[in-house]
Amino acid sequence: MPAEPQGKLEKGVRGFELDAHITFSGPHSAEEVTRLLRGFGARVEAYGTQDVRVARVTGQVDTQLAREQLRALLESGAASRIEVGLHGFMRSSTGQTDWVPWRRNVVLGRSDWEQVKFEEGLRYVLE
Repeated sequence: MPAEPQGKLEKGVRGFELDAHITFSGPHSAEEVTRLLRGFGARVEAYGTQDVRVARVTGQVDTQLAREQLRALLESGAASRIEVGLHGFMRSSTGQTDWVPWRRNVVLGRSDWEQVKFEEGLRYVLE
């Protein structure tokens, strides 16, 4: 007789999701950063609590909404640099996430936000 399986094997998930690093023109509190970036509709991680100058946004988003958020941040002068793209990931059933390396970087001027195509694996740098 074959041996009974000891437990059900749970598979992880892999795919692509928004990964954006925003460098602000000036310091903000963590609460202000959360307010500024809520338009992405994804997880916001402020690097610090006071005098926050950099934050990360990750998750599944509507790319048109994300493009509008990029425009707002750059045209208002709130952001001095944004690195953004659809980053490949592998997430285990326990929640551990491993990020796949970017395939290529595309460097654009700050006013070229409309050229961000959100192609899987490409990181756009707006500076």
